[in-house]
Amino acid sequence: MGKSREIHVTDNPTKRAILEFLSDHGMSYFGEIIKNLSLSYSKGIKNILEMKKEGLIDNSINPPKYNLVQKD
Repeated sequence: MGKSREIHVTDNPTKRAILEFLSDHGMSYFGEIIKNLSLSYSKGIKNILEMKKEGLIDNSINPPKYNLVQKD
C-alpha cells in the first residue's frame, strides 16, 4: 500500500488522525495507535470499530493489528 492510495476524507478529526497514522506506519497494534495519538481507550476503540464497520480499516485477529483496507 502506498501513500498515493486515496483516503476517505472524514469530518471526524479522530478518524482522520487514525487513517493518517495507519497510512504512515502500516499495520499497527491498537495500543500503538491510541498511544501515539494520545487517545483514551474508549475513544480509540469506538472510532476503530466504527471505521471497521465503514470498511475503512481491517484487522488481523492474532495478533490484533489494524490496517487500511486495500481498494482497487
